[in-house]
Formats: sequence, C-alpha cells, structure tokens
Amino acid sequence: MVGLLGLLRFKWTYLIVGVILGGIGLFTFLSAHPSKAVEIDGTESKYIEVTKSGNYDRNELNLQGDSNTYTLDKNTFHPTIIAITLYDQDDKNPTKYTTAVYDNPATETSTSQGAGIFLGVLGAVFLVVFGLWFVLGSRRPAGMTAAGGPIMGMPLPVPQSPSQPGSSPGVSPDGKWYWDGQQWRNVSADGRFRWDGTQWVEMGTTYAARGAPPPPAATPTS
Repeated sequence: MVGLLGLLRFKWTYLIVGVILGGIGLFTFLSAHPSKAVEIDGTESKYIEVTKSGNYDRNELNLQGDSNTYTLDKNTFHPTIIAITLYDQDDKNPTKYTTAVYDNPATETSTSQGAGIFLGVLGAVFLVVFGLWFVLGSRRPAGMTAAGGPIMGMPLPVPQSPSQPGSSPGVSPDGKWYWDGQQWRNVSADGRFRWDGTQWVEMGTTYAARGAPPPPAATPTS
C-alpha cells in the first residue's frame, strides 16, 4: 500500500490512472444492458450456508442432474441468482423471492451506467490533476519555495557577457550558471531551477553550454 501511495508523487501516475479509469468507465457505460433472466428448473440436491471466521459469507445451491454450483447471498441472491421460487416437500405452495433487477430489468442498466459515470469522473479528476501539475510545475514564480529546499528569492545581478554567435544553451562546468544563448543566468543552489530574467524555471534535462564565454565568478544566488 505504501508503495502504491508513493507513486502519487509522480505526475505521470495521474495520467496513467486517469486514462485507465476513464477507459473502464466508458466501457462499463457503453456495455450496460437490462438484466435478462434465464430460468432453470430442478430439484434441490444440496443447499448449504458457508461461513468465514464465524460470519455469514454465502450460500451454495446444487440441483439434481446439474453439475453447476449456484452461489448467492441469501439476502440479495447476488451474484448469479436474481430470483428464486421455492416449493414445499410435496412440490406445492410455491414462494417466489425476487430482486430489483428481476422486477425491473432496466435497473441493471442504470446501475452499470452509474458505475461507469463514477469511474469516468474519477478518471477525469486524475487527468485534471496531471494537467495542472504539468502546466504549473514547469513554471515557478519568483520567491516560491522549492520542495525540500530554501526560499528562492530574486537572484543577485549578473555581470553581462557578450553574446557569442553559434553558442548553444546549457550549464556551466560547475553547474552554477546557465547560458541562454545571450547571457549567463543564475541557477538555484540545488541545481533544479534557473532564472530566466523574471522568474525561476525548472531546469529539466540540460547539457553543457558550448561556445559560451566564461561564466561570472560571483556567487550566483542570494
């Protein structure tokens, strides 16, 4: 359980779970249909009540000449029996017990569609979380606190370096500066963010700067 909850730390988990839940919900909704009872007649050969840890679990019904075992909850007849008619020992005086899906077959349709809608909405919530995380996580305003790190405020001014035609953006050899193609920019102390002139931006995958002038010697961030 702890391992599964740990996956929620990653934004892609929300995308995957959202797509899966949405797909299951759509399939459940589209495949919903009214219940269709199939009548089976027979003489009871065995009818037992099964318990687990002293508590009621289910009943099992067997009919003579029928190799199937019909499992049901005696209170709802779920899952394989939606109605049952019982006779006395002389095969007379029938008593019929029914469920909602037997009395109103459309109930099964609405129940299945409701489950499909719930799963679809739940999947949409996961997708919304992923979308917000993806959009907002890529941009952090100035002065925002990075998770597990200090408050990052406005960086110290950086001495301007002449632009170098043909240079490629990237980090300095010591990882404390980021060359944007025009000038060196500050990198946060944990190396996860760079200053773009107005705010801190998540670094993502970066490579060493090529063709850039030497980076400033001053301490990059306050």
